[in-house]
Amino acid sequence: MDSSSLGKSYEEFCYYYNQLNESLDGIVNEYYGGFNDSILTFSGLHDKIQGASGSVNHVKNNLQKVRRMILEERGSLDQLYTKSNQLGAIVSILNRFEEVKRLPEELAGYAREKKFLTAASKLVQDMQFVFDPELNPIEALSGLRQQLEKEKVDLLRLIIDELHNHIYLKSPYCERKMGIEGEDEDGAISGSGPGSSVGADDSGTGQKSNARGADGLGRQRAKGARKNKRVLDDGDQNNPEADSFSYVEMLIESLVALDNTNEAMQEVKSSINLELARLIDGVLNEVEERNKALIYKSKAADQQDDVLAQDTDREVLFDFTRILFARLETVLEYHDYVLDVVNSLDRRERYSLSPTAAVPSDRTRRTRPYTIGDVWSAIKAEVLVLLKDYLIPAETQAIDIAPGVGAGGSAGAKPGTRDLFHIERAGEVSDAVEALYSQIDSQFQDLTISVANKKRDTSTPAVIDEYADHQHSLRHKLLVESNIEHAPVMLNMALSFTKRVAPLLGPAVHSSPSALSPSVRRSMAGEISSMLNPTSPNQATASGELDADEYLQAFFKKVFLPRTEEYAMQLFDAVTSASDAFDVDLNTYFNGRPIFRSAAAIVPLLHSFGHLLNDLHSFRGENWGILLQLSTKYYEKCWALFRDTIRSPDNQVYTSAKWSETPDMLQLFGRKLKQAGLRTRSDLDADMEREIRLEEALKTERSLHLTELIFDVKRLVCAAQLHQTLEWLLVQLNKVAADRAKVLSSYDSSTAAALLKRHEADKVKIVNRYHTLSTQCLMTLRIEVRAHCTYYLDLATREGSYNLDSDAVEPDQYIQALNADISTIEEKMESCLPADRLNLVFGGISVLMAHILIGNTRYIRHFNDAGNHKMVRNILALQQNLTNIALPEES
Repeated sequence: MDSSSLGKSYEEFCYYYNQLNESLDGIVNEYYGGFNDSILTFSGLHDKIQGASGSVNHVKNNLQKVRRMILEERGSLDQLYTKSNQLGAIVSILNRFEEVKRLPEELAGYAREKKFLTAASKLVQDMQFVFDPELNPIEALSGLRQQLEKEKVDLLRLIIDELHNHIYLKSPYCERKMGIEGEDEDGAISGSGPGSSVGADDSGTGQKSNARGADGLGRQRAKGARKNKRVLDDGDQNNPEADSFSYVEMLIESLVALDNTNEAMQEVKSSINLELARLIDGVLNEVEERNKALIYKSKAADQQDDVLAQDTDREVLFDFTRILFARLETVLEYHDYVLDVVNSLDRRERYSLSPTAAVPSDRTRRTRPYTIGDVWSAIKAEVLVLLKDYLIPAETQAIDIAPGVGAGGSAGAKPGTRDLFHIERAGEVSDAVEALYSQIDSQFQDLTISVANKKRDTSTPAVIDEYADHQHSLRHKLLVESNIEHAPVMLNMALSFTKRVAPLLGPAVHSSPSALSPSVRRSMAGEISSMLNPTSPNQATASGELDADEYLQAFFKKVFLPRTEEYAMQLFDAVTSASDAFDVDLNTYFNGRPIFRSAAAIVPLLHSFGHLLNDLHSFRGENWGILLQLSTKYYEKCWALFRDTIRSPDNQVYTSAKWSETPDMLQLFGRKLKQAGLRTRSDLDADMEREIRLEEALKTERSLHLTELIFDVKRLVCAAQLHQTLEWLLVQLNKVAADRAKVLSSYDSSTAAALLKRHEADKVKIVNRYHTLSTQCLMTLRIEVRAHCTYYLDLATREGSYNLDSDAVEPDQYIQALNADISTIEEKMESCLPADRLNLVFGGISVLMAHILIGNTRYIRHFNDAGNHKMVRNILALQQNLTNIALPEES
């Protein structure tokens, strides 16, 4: 075909032709290659089928051969089968023995990972295997058995140690309360400061029923708080110890698995006192390290500023008690949780394996753990020891301890001597242990340990060194010196702690006997024992329940208040027995006049003890008694001083003191004292006239003798200063009584009314005594001045000469002596008494002088014009002297 035929392109036709030719060649090649591969595969498959057919024929022949062999009877096969089983069992036992030998390493690994329940379960299983009765004939296993027993003892010891680490807050993962604000849910600890006290509503009698009714709610709250799982960090997810309460529960389950719950609980019980002592020592070291600067500051300030030292000590003590009581509360919660878990597991009977006997144990034998009362008794003992150490001075404790310790000393010792050592037996502990062993002995007669030997061990005597260094004889070191001023911090914090833990304590806690260690009983000299068990069973309340704070109330009433009274009396004796006790204190004035040094020291003492006892108003006791005793003692001192002042050297009472005790004079002077400055002239004249008549009736017609008057101006000054001091004390006593009344009014209505009534009666009694003595001092001074006027004017008229030959140049000598005497007394009185009291002493003497001069004219035997001039001169001299005194009443 040419290039022009039908207009088609030849080149394009050749291109498509070649393409089709190549495609057909590729298809033919591909199918040909596949056909060749199929032929090869078929050949291989045919060969394998032929080989498999041969193998099947061979197996068939072998099976037929085996069938013929099995159908043949042979007796030797039975023996081979039995021997094969025995050898297999032996191999299995040997393999198990190899596993048991690796048990210590596995237990160590579990212990490092804190997987004690897994370790206990593994140990129990292996001990069940090794202690199987079928293996008892194998003597070679005795070493392995001993090793497992040792591993069990070590594991038990390790579990108990871990339990102690969490109960007593040694582990960093335990719920360690620091007493810092925000850590406690109820905020009870953070709400108290160094100077704060428990609220007044806590001390009302109506709070008992409310507190008891809230026990269940508080107990549920405490237990519910344990269920709250703490938020764990990423690094703590695989640490069983991170959740403390769950970890404690796991430890107790491990003890149950080991069937050693009784032994572990007895170990926990016996370690309570020791672990609490270590806990307190740890808190002491922690507080001491944190407050080194404050403690050093307190010791330095003690030499210079007592107030600064007390403030510093109070701050250190607050830090100590805040942390201590928070941790003791946590310890009590841990113990309560442990007991709950033990009782729960005992009821559930989760485990019933007794590895030592290799047979299931008798689960009807219930676990006998300690009680929360045992823990509370130990905590109470520690708290009481701390209270006594920090509140009662060491020298006072030494005096009190001696009689209590003497019970264990030699009975034939001479009076006033002291043994180097004495033997003390733990009687209460021994009795309790013997009672427990008697119960065991009545049930089990085949004990491996003799009960009698155990009794002898429990009653082993302890040797007490009577002359040991005092600091080493204390149970705990002291952060600060003992001082009753620490009472608001220590007692109020202890009371707050006791009220917080009251819901954790059961109703029978307070009636449980207390088992105290010899060191506790020695340091408390028998007082703690009576306080821990204040009532006998037949003296208990109808509900069989006592207040949780009864031991603190007993300590406050039986120990603290008596020691405080002794301390107050020591300070009182130191103040009043000084040689200058009744000299004036130029730094203390009342109405511009000085008072006695002893009074200036006693009043701060009254205020100090008043504030101290008011801060402790939550404690029931005769708090007001110390202040009454101080006030009464000082009144007795003042009365003794006044008695000595109004008695002559030959022990005769001066006339002024006798006249001041007459009822009419007391009534008249009392009216003058009450209505001073408010009376009219006619009333004054009537009273002065009546007073003169009373004095004349008392004097009768005789003249006063020299020995009946007080011419020693120092006595008169002492009486004036005593009156001024008593008036100041009356003001201060009213202030102290007002503060006390304010505290008493904060109680509930019924209690407050009774207490206020009694307080008011005591206050009126002591104030009246001071007021009476003060009035008597002032009245004695007034009568004494008037008696001086009467004495000298009697002499001037009875013995003076008024029949003269010439005019006298000077007044009568007795008039001059009277002026000098009155001036001297007035000058001294002015420095001792304010103006209103001075007016009461000298008021009305001008009227008295005029009355005596007029009335005594009958005693002048001879009288002339010169004598008349002398009398006029006497009157002018008296008038001039009275003008110098310048009394309002004389104007």
